[in-house]
Amino acid sequence: MMLIEKPQQKLMKLKIKEKIILDKEQQKIITELDKTIDRLEKDNKEMANIEKQHKYMNGELHKEVSKLKKENEYLKKENQIIREGNDYLGIYSQDLINEVKKLNDDMTETIKVAEPLVKKNNRNIMFMTSIQGLIRYNTRLNAIFTKLKKN
Repeated sequence: MMLIEKPQQKLMKLKIKEKIILDKEQQKIITELDKTIDRLEKDNKEMANIEKQHKYMNGELHKEVSKLKKENEYLKKENQIIREGNDYLGIYSQDLINEVKKLNDDMTETIKVAEPLVKKNNRNIMFMTSIQGLIRYNTRLNAIFTKLKKN
């Protein structure tokens, strides 16, 4: 009976040894999985925090955009009121701008017609001087028209 027990004992020792090795390997795997789970839980918490911050910032941006839209509407209304007031007072009214444009166009046309006459009668100093004055006035009037048109 002793002989049977020895091979069984060896076999049992061998199985126990294998089980211990297997348990150690499983323990390593479990430890690595625990570390991975901890890391993923930490990442998950960070992502949740980032999401929370993102929602907060998005809400703040929407508030800011809404505020700026209201301010823009207010400024548009204010600008319209100022334009209407300027038109009423005759400041930069469209009628005034149209009159200045017509005067500027008339002066430019007169200069175009007078240019060949000045070349033909270059000895007539009074005529040449008056046309040069007209050109200067037309240049100033054109600058005023440009300013009016911008507003």
